[in-house]
Amino acid sequence: ARLCADLASALACAHAAGLAHRDLKPRNVMVDDQKKVRLLDFGLAKRLEEEGLTASFDITGTVHYMSPEQTLQKKVAQDHRTDIFSLGVILYELLTLRRPFEGENLQQIVYEICFRDPTPIAQRNARVPRDLVTICEKALEKDPQSRYATAAEFEDDLRRFLRLEPIRAKA
Repeated sequence: ARLCADLASALACAHAAGLAHRDLKPRNVMVDDQKKVRLLDFGLAKRLEEEGLTASFDITGTVHYMSPEQTLQKKVAQDHRTDIFSLGVILYELLTLRRPFEGENLQQIVYEICFRDPTPIAQRNARVPRDLVTICEKALEKDPQSRYATAAEFEDDLRRFLRLEPIRAKA
């Protein structure tokens, strides 16, 4: 939870600067020797005020960590909430030691991301507190409108959880 809260903070800074990362995955995260989280590789980043559609029919980035709107191979609106979904995937993986969406090939993984809910966290790790499950589930909502509106809101709920305060997300 602490690692993801720090990542959410870094994303909030990027979003405030007008950038969506669009390739958030464990390989693009570093923890330095002072235990500070660093968000790396902004090679697929996009300015948020640019046209909100992706014009390419190619999937760019690492599919397991993509949001449903990123995986669709047609022109679809994408904004900063795609990063929130990706951070939800990382949180799920940290909590269960498994990715939420798997498949034998690219098409199966995309189908899972777009149309299937991941295996419930409690089935993979019954020790995860309910509030942390709720936070993760909100970040992994298929509909971007149902996710956290901002990375700062995601961070706030994670910090509330860490302080043993009530979270804002509802189950």
